[in-house]
Amino acid sequence: MNEEHRKLGTFDGVFTPSILTLIGVILYLRLGWVVGNVGLFGALIIICLAHIATISTGLAMASMATNVKIGTGGFYSLLSRSLGLEIGGAIGIPLYLSQALSTALYIVGFTEAILSYYPDLNPHLISISVLVILFFIAYIGAKSAMKIQYFIMAIIAFSLIAFFLGTKADNTQLYFWGSSNDVSFWTVFAIFFPAVTGISAGASMSGDLKNPRRNLPIGILSAIGLGFIIYIGSAYWLAKQATHEELLNNTFIMKDIAIWGFAITAGVIGATLSSAIGCMLAAPRVLMALGEDRVLPLSKVWAERSSNGEPIYSLMLTTGIVLLSILLGDLNTIAPLLTMFFLITYGMINLSVFTEKLVGVTSFRPSFNIPLLIPFIGGIWCFIIMFLINSLFAGIAIIIIGIVYFIQLKRGLSAPWGDIRGAIFNMIAEEAAKTAAKMPQTAKGWKPNLLVPIENPRASTSIISFLKDIVFPKGTIRLFSVKVTNGNSYENAEQKTKEQLLDELNELASTARKDGIFTSTSVIEGNHFLEVINIITQVTRGMYFSPNIIFLTMSSDRSKSSILEQMIQISIKQKLGIIILGLHPKTSFGRKEIVNLWLRDKSPNQNLAVLMAVELQQQWGQVRLLRVTNSEENINKELNDLKRIVEEDRMPARTELTVLVGSFEEAMSKAPLADLNIFGMSDQMTIDNLYHIADKIDTSCLFAMDSGTECTAS
Repeated sequence: MNEEHRKLGTFDGVFTPSILTLIGVILYLRLGWVVGNVGLFGALIIICLAHIATISTGLAMASMATNVKIGTGGFYSLLSRSLGLEIGGAIGIPLYLSQALSTALYIVGFTEAILSYYPDLNPHLISISVLVILFFIAYIGAKSAMKIQYFIMAIIAFSLIAFFLGTKADNTQLYFWGSSNDVSFWTVFAIFFPAVTGISAGASMSGDLKNPRRNLPIGILSAIGLGFIIYIGSAYWLAKQATHEELLNNTFIMKDIAIWGFAITAGVIGATLSSAIGCMLAAPRVLMALGEDRVLPLSKVWAERSSNGEPIYSLMLTTGIVLLSILLGDLNTIAPLLTMFFLITYGMINLSVFTEKLVGVTSFRPSFNIPLLIPFIGGIWCFIIMFLINSLFAGIAIIIIGIVYFIQLKRGLSAPWGDIRGAIFNMIAEEAAKTAAKMPQTAKGWKPNLLVPIENPRASTSIISFLKDIVFPKGTIRLFSVKVTNGNSYENAEQKTKEQLLDELNELASTARKDGIFTSTSVIEGNHFLEVINIITQVTRGMYFSPNIIFLTMSSDRSKSSILEQMIQISIKQKLGIIILGLHPKTSFGRKEIVNLWLRDKSPNQNLAVLMAVELQQQWGQVRLLRVTNSEENINKELNDLKRIVEEDRMPARTELTVLVGSFEEAMSKAPLADLNIFGMSDQMTIDNLYHIADKIDTSCLFAMDSGTECTAS
């Protein structure tokens, strides 16, 4: 936002709205009941447990605020710039609604306080009048609104002074432990906890601050600290000045203890009004931030500002939501859900800092650093509190945020500042790779990871479809092309720039990536094609998640046979499995329904050939095992052997078995029709042999050579 709109400092912009929201009606009307049910020590434990969430969140927010440039929207801004717009939006939208509905709750609370003295007044008329006043307070600007907050702060300070100066002569002794069997400890905790959820009001003013990196940490942490002291002191004074029965049954016990009872009434009214003002200022700013980041429909409208920098249309929408909420009736039913949204926000702030520190990204260099344990404990505790308070509403809140997240994810939002999600998954992958490197690599962990040289990406559409069929669902594909600057090269690669080749490879890879298949692309420059191939096979074999199969193709230009032969030798040297595709120029892959798998007796390349057939069977439908014998007397023996292979290799029970009698040449002529024929490839087979078989069988062919790491049977 423009710097001229940044008018607020630490005290007026952060501390004041935070402390006035923290010191609310629960202090005045419910803290005595808390002490009455669980005793002084129980109340102190509840206050401390509740403040673990707010203190850890305040510290985490202070750390984040000193690391990134903070925009409008407070917690939303911090989360979206750390975890991405999708997560920021998923949290920010419910957070906005929670603040808007909280405004309505505070207005209703204010109305009830007025009605306790003037019961004949119309409650809707009071609430709507207060809402109109709040609208104009917010419209004239945050700076002016804070001046009104100062007056309310003075009233609350006066009420607290009156309370601590008051005494009750008939009190006997401190009430240390609760003895009520009607309400559980965690029920009392759930009723008290909303008292400490007010720090978002100060955080949401981030776009109006002169120096957010300094103002936010100091303002929120000091408000939390002062609030903690006030709650501890008030709990002690209530236990000291009132009896057990008074604490349990007298909602206005603070008024009876105070030296001036009217001061407590003024404090209750001031607390509800100040909380309403804080939320009325905060909610439109979160909506404006969502609009500025184009998270919502009509984003330009919600991002619009008035001449004095106020989010005018966001304020109007918020006022409409509050008005509708007041008119519809009882808001207490959804109050626990609002608490859940605040808790999820606090939890995500903590876990965001924990994650950034754990990942160890260089960009996370906050000037205010905190130990890793603080955001971890704070984040976990926030989510535990959710289920302690109300497991049903906790589940509903998580589901709502999950739905909003997936909607945002589907929209494909992008932000210029980036986020750490990629770093998180990189860290997970790195740790997993380090662990995997310590483990013995066996055939049980085998899956197809292909290394695929691509001559002409534009002409390889059918091939990428076939590669997907081979590796789906968990295999990987590494596409690469070679830009040769000197010497022997593919003609197409020679004519294109490196950038053009990479763009075409990425376009080719996009079809596999859409299906969730990990597909990487690269273009390597070098003086000689085969030299580059030799280098890349060596380099990739030394990587984590290295390829285990090289996928080669037989060119229609047989003058390139020598290059294919040398690529095979390089792959054998690097202990890669080899599969070579001979694509039929007319029928291609046919209907992609039937695969013929030719298995010689005791073939050294049976494993990879069977694995390729099994992978294709999942996508195509039918595998047929074929074997050739020179005598009809051996047919039953060969069929039994094929049945054994089906059983040991756990192939589908409906796998067809066929034994052909005669020579291999004769068998190829009378083989059952298929869309693809797979053959094992021995060391003695030449490239000419491969071309001869492909011509003879007259379909697309796949030739497989084991690396020695494949295994089909357990």
